Amino acid sequence: MADATSKYAFITGASENYLASLNALLNSLEEHGHKEDFILVSWKLPQNYLDKIKKTFSFNIRVIESTHEHQVQGTAYERFRYAYEIGKEYEALCLLDADQFLTDNVERFFYAASKGLIITGSNGMLINFNEAYQKQYNVNLGSKEYPYYLIHTTCPIFLNRDDLDWFESLYKARRISTFDDFLFLNILGIMLKKNERMICMSPYFFTQIHHFGIKPNTRIINKDGILMSETEERIAMIHGKWGDEGWYTGLMMPMDGYFRDNNFNEYQKEKALESREIVLREFIRYCYLCKLDLREFQKIEWLEKKLNI
Repeated sequence: MADATSKYAFITGASENYLASLNALLNSLEEHGHKEDFILVSWKLPQNYLDKIKKTFSFNIRVIESTHEHQVQGTAYERFRYAYEIGKEYEALCLLDADQFLTDNVERFFYAASKGLIITGSNGMLINFNEAYQKQYNVNLGSKEYPYYLIHTTCPIFLNRDDLDWFESLYKARRISTFDDFLFLNILGIMLKKNERMICMSPYFFTQIHHFGIKPNTRIINKDGILMSETEERIAMIHGKWGDEGWYTGLMMPMDGYFRDNNFNEYQKEKALESREIVLREFIRYCYLCKLDLREFQKIEWLEKKLNI
């Protein structure tokens, strides 16, 4: 693995089924002027792709070959171990999912993290970590009722080397219900007092979780070439399996009940579909029309058809 060349670094894990998303992510980093190191935990990614990205992009890419026998554990979970082990070389680190890409430069969040803040994205929920939750995770938060308003997603998280004990505690616990249990990560953050220095950005700013990217008022719009929410706040990242046709077509399915329950009309539905297409076009651009063209390594017929429309 290459040596560190920057004081900041992104880290993510990826396997071949995330190749399109990873390519969009790398191209987006290049387009928005990022020079931070990029630590990639690779689970059987094609060697020709790994060789090409190291030569193509202007930032330093450090590849770690995951030796875990299972893909999900070898990426989504092992990235926490590599984050706390290798992250100590940096003043600040950003944990990403491979299916995120940037729509803005986010260096300011590295700077804030290096000064002791933790920057992440709100999940858009308030969860009461009550006695049942505390029993499930074998923790004591000091109260039988613990309504928590800083519920955050797993990614992104910007933090400095002094806060990497958070990831280490998660990894070493080995008693979570899934290999990427964001609730346990939140509870650990409370236990370790990480929440006392945490800033949670709005749900649509980093991830668009719970369909915020296509809901009225927070949906994504394109204004003068800049992706923004309908509240005219700039979007920093997009999160989702935009290279997966089934995920893309299914994105609107839960919205039928939402529109009906809230008495929204056809206009709002049309605007939701418009937002979905805005993001897809941006994803396609980062996959194919930037520094590294995905078609050199993978054919995704339905996306390529959209490319030619």
